Amino acid sequence: MELIGWADIPTSRKLRVPTFDGSIKLGRTSDKMILVAAGFLMTTIFGAIHCMALFLPFPTYEEHLLWSVSAIVITCIPWLCFVTLLLFLCASKEVQVSLCSLYAMFYIIARAVLFALMFTTLRNLGHTAYEAVSWTAEVPHL
Repeated sequence: MELIGWADIPTSRKLRVPTFDGSIKLGRTSDKMILVAAGFLMTTIFGAIHCMALFLPFPTYEEHLLWSVSAIVITCIPWLCFVTLLLFLCASKEVQVSLCSLYAMFYIIARAVLFALMFTTLRNLGHTAYEAVSWTAEVPHL
């Protein structure tokens, strides 16, 4: 590094990549609101992707029902928590924290159900899952 004129910079700082270790301080309220809005948007998109599977065939009706309820829960819970916080804005902090904790528990349970269903539905795949794919016919060659 001395060849390019960086002799005065310590070596440990030259090649260091910053991480999310809390060193970045969010001073303005708008910065925090942007992060919260991005979180809501990401969880909504994540839930919407799982909602696309509502119209696919499932091995049993119960699995389809579990998937449907869990996908809708993970899509709606962040916004339900946001609306609840707006409604209970005047309530004490303990009430707000307890409600958000309840919603977080529902969200975690719904994610766990989706995770389990992803693997349990592999036991009953359609016949096309076992067909050999001719990849050379699918990939265009130059």
